[in-house]
Amino acid sequence: MIKIKVNSENYYSFIGFMRLDMSKNQQILMRKKVLLSARNLFFSFGYSKVTMDELASELNMSKRTLYQLYNSKNRLLEAVIYDFFQEFQENINKIINNQNKNALASLKQIIFLIQKQTTKFSIHGFEDIRKNNSQAWQLISSLREKMFNSQLREILNQAKKENNLREDIDVEIIILIILNTIQSVVNPEIISQLSYSTEDVIEMLSKFIISGIIKSNNNII
Repeated sequence: MIKIKVNSENYYSFIGFMRLDMSKNQQILMRKKVLLSARNLFFSFGYSKVTMDELASELNMSKRTLYQLYNSKNRLLEAVIYDFFQEFQENINKIINNQNKNALASLKQIIFLIQKQTTKFSIHGFEDIRKNNSQAWQLISSLREKMFNSQLREILNQAKKENNLREDIDVEIIILIILNTIQSVVNPEIISQLSYSTEDVIEMLSKFIISGIIKSNNNII
């Protein structure tokens, strides 16, 4: 399965870390605190609407210390995105590694995990990133596609081995449909036009996908 490779040393080098006068564990805890706070502010109010001064104030931290941890707002956003997808990947791994579930049950859980993860940011916050930081938006799209593509292929091939998947539909076609559907669902411009919440749309999506690919004589989920 694909891993969001975030080697601690390379990761913090990438995001612009500069050494502080504190232990390594303290640095890690402080970085994580900054990432969670920045994620909440960026995803709730919009990347362009939040200043580093406001973030430092929210953290009760000096602006100088914040810039020692992340030397620019853009680097901080990239770090937030990597951290978000790493957390996402860890949760997916827990689902896949559960030996008590069949593959299609795992697929359903992953779709609902997507629902849970998307509730961690507002549509307006997501749209703000898309409009105001094309590089960060491309990073989100790239990480999302790589992660989902690999995981979906693994799960669907396992479902095929378990004899639970319809034989008349190619796995690659199923992956293409799911990825493009998810792409539409998490697109702020599209979801904002619907009369349903993101959670409702993803729940309907889950039912549609599972009922369409499962063998008609199976009742496994």
